[in-house]
Amino acid sequence: MPTDKPIIIDLGIMPERILPFIPKERMICLYTSDEEIERLYFFREDHKMILDVINLTSNPAATIANGNKNMVRFSHDVRSACIRNGIKTLERTPELSAEEQFKLVREHFGL
Repeated sequence: MPTDKPIIIDLGIMPERILPFIPKERMICLYTSDEEIERLYFFREDHKMILDVINLTSNPAATIANGNKNMVRFSHDVRSACIRNGIKTLERTPELSAEEQFKLVREHFGL
């Protein structure tokens, strides 16, 4: 792994699994509000294949509600673990534009 530039990892994983490889100063945890997860997660273009499968279930609405509940809980777990481990966190909100998020990430990494 490079040591002279940030490494961007886009995945849902507990930070303890990555901390042995990447120092916390080289990480930032971006997370989304519960409401945004529930409103958007299964309806994102990159999750279309998941929604296609959900729509084959006997009760798609209940499946989405249950999936959202689990996604929100996992988001809380990851965010809490990041805070506990001293990793910078940033909540993505509809009011925070992509440009503003990018600026905050650059500032964190000193870019």
